[in-house]
Amino acid sequence: MTTILNPQAMQKVLTHSKEYQRAVGLLNKRWDPDEQPVFRNILQSADVQFARQLQIAGLVKGKVDLANYQAVNQLLMQHDSWFSESARKTLLAPFMD
Repeated sequence: MTTILNPQAMQKVLTHSKEYQRAVGLLNKRWDPDEQPVFRNILQSADVQFARQLQIAGLVKGKVDLANYQAVNQLLMQHDSWFSESARKTLLAPFMD
């Protein structure tokens, strides 16, 4: 089932904003936290939330299904250094009781 994005989220998609690029990088498993020479650019909770919105809306399928526990767990095991603690919690939140 797909849902419609709100106007602010759609604006980010249409302009390929930084938030959109981060979310697509997560969904396509193309993220390098060490790309910036000054600081580690790790994914945050907002990046995970936006990536999930893009997937639910059917705009970006990506290489990882954020609605699938096994896929999320595998992503975290393979690329744990990509995520802040809050991003990890956001990734796992839908699967907690």
